[in-house]
Amino acid sequence: PENNQDNSNSIIDQTAYTQPALYAIEYALYKLWESWGIKTSVVMGHSVGEYVAATVAGVFSLEDGLKLIANRGRLMQQLPTGGEMLSIMASHEQVKQFIAPYSQKVSVAAINGPQSVVISGESEAIGQIKVLLESVEIKTKQLQVSHAFHSHLMKPMLAEFKQIASEITYNQPQIPLISNVTGSKANDNICTADYWINHVRQPVKFARSMETLEQLDYQIFLEIGPKPILLGMGRECLS
Repeated sequence: PENNQDNSNSIIDQTAYTQPALYAIEYALYKLWESWGIKTSVVMGHSVGEYVAATVAGVFSLEDGLKLIANRGRLMQQLPTGGEMLSIMASHEQVKQFIAPYSQKVSVAAINGPQSVVISGESEAIGQIKVLLESVEIKTKQLQVSHAFHSHLMKPMLAEFKQIASEITYNQPQIPLISNVTGSKANDNICTADYWINHVRQPVKFARSMETLEQLDYQIFLEIGPKPILLGMGRECLS
């Protein structure tokens, strides 16, 4: 693979390439399982994965899904770097208390489990929060990302992304789709440009989405991302 400007990562680590690549491999894996006769009862994604889930559910076509995700990645890539994301082994309630003094600079990006939360925002504030958490022996892990996704630092891309999202044809889901934004079954709102614009900024409610699936009595879960990370996170969310 080619190197990017800083010569430390391959080109796939640039979000302009990462996002369409994730979309492509996840959709291809879905089609492979489908070719083996595996029928999907319900779909759910995690951030970029929700674009694949929406395509599978028929919310938009493969071509429109690619248009959305390619432009999403491109617009995010153009944003200034300098944001960071930090994974924290603590509850959502605990994390909210720790980041409260930094509310203008840092926000919750994902709630991945009962003791697994990701925060996102400005580097200096993230660094201060990391030191604070380590001082009270709460484990943290810096995520290898180019930008602070699902934070206020995404705001400058939203106007142009809205323009692109408004050109897409949306349809009602043909199978149940669990929304990252609400953590519950998607409603008519997912068929609007506004939903996908909001999706950029809102935290990923993965844990709540898993609980919804359990309440609906789904018992077999298939991870079709490039790594099995969500399987481990998902197990933590189920009783």
